[in-house]
Amino acid sequence: MITPFEMAVSSVRVGVGDERCDMKIVVVGGSGILGSKLVATLSAYGHEVVAASRRSGVDAVTGEGLTEALRGAAVVVDVSNSPSFQDAAVMKFFKTSTHNLLTHGAAAGVGHHVALSVVGSGRFLKNAYFRAKLAQEKLIKESSIPYSIIQPTQFFEFVANIADAATHGNVVRVSPALIQPIAADDVASAVASIAGGPPLNGTVEVAGPESFHLDALIRRSLSARNDPREVITDPHALYFGAELSERTLVAGDDARLGAILFEEWLRRSIAETPQTNPQRVENAGAPIQPAAFKEHEFRIIEVPPGSALLVGDVVVFNVGGRFCATQNTCTHRQGPLSEGTLDGSTVTCPYHDAQFDVCTGAVLRGPAREPLETFRVLVDGEVGRTAPALQSHQQETRI
Repeated sequence: MITPFEMAVSSVRVGVGDERCDMKIVVVGGSGILGSKLVATLSAYGHEVVAASRRSGVDAVTGEGLTEALRGAAVVVDVSNSPSFQDAAVMKFFKTSTHNLLTHGAAAGVGHHVALSVVGSGRFLKNAYFRAKLAQEKLIKESSIPYSIIQPTQFFEFVANIADAATHGNVVRVSPALIQPIAADDVASAVASIAGGPPLNGTVEVAGPESFHLDALIRRSLSARNDPREVITDPHALYFGAELSERTLVAGDDARLGAILFEEWLRRSIAETPQTNPQRVENAGAPIQPAAFKEHEFRIIEVPPGSALLVGDVVVFNVGGRFCATQNTCTHRQGPLSEGTLDGSTVTCPYHDAQFDVCTGAVLRGPAREPLETFRVLVDGEVGRTAPALQSHQQETRI
């Protein structure tokens, strides 16, 4: 299916008007779910694309690697995200990283700064993340660099996280407020289209083609995955710490709409979800019914590739289909690694940016000096279980 966004990008590829198809475009956050899709889309249309992330030696927060990465760049696209959503931490991340990108971008002669924000940034100020996004937008608008700000609604891929955040025991308590989610593929197409064209010097909303009541959407998503959790409709339920009004999460009438329907995406997502772990995990033996979960057990479907799940005091990571598990607390100052950033097999602590290999436990970057305790992950069907490592190895510390 060709979305309206992809049609717009195709016009960039063939050189319509003043748009170019041979620009150097730096995608900050280029190794994430959206970033990787965006890098692939822009590359397919002939641009020289640099996927900038800590993994490639570029850190927008510290400024490390920015001078080299931005040299000769015509466009910078910022789709990076904060590793922590705590009030002070999320505000510091977006203000610091955006300041550094704009400062280095101006010095490099960047002619177009594209940033991903969120629909509702100016009206959901009870939420720390939305406040931080509004502060980011303000910095961009006050900069000398021509810009485009893209405000998408919540991704289809984020629906499971919404359910998990609202779960208490076996109950998911959510608001019946409206939500207009969009597929990450559609967002990537929209961002690519705008990045390949002239700066908007303004803001554009992008949203999915359908609106839902949030409680109904969560109920449908869980049912499709045979998830036994019960969804309770509560108008006062908190959405990541704050109550929603009816239209907080929906776009305005002028929004650009994607083409992928939620049901279409859901069917494809379920079909692509492996029923067993496809890589090097041990088999736990007799099948376990999801309703009979015991201590240290979890649903495999809750940990898609590139994500993490806290199971007791252990955090389980899905690294390209392979499950790795470590203690949840950083060995420096006990930061919660389940709230950190996972890039490949590297997790970054949300407190002081220490980095570890989640499969070996090794320290990859200080200030931590001691390795993490690792655990085995045993998988049978849809159920996983963490277990102590067969033996302990002293890991090399690299700072």
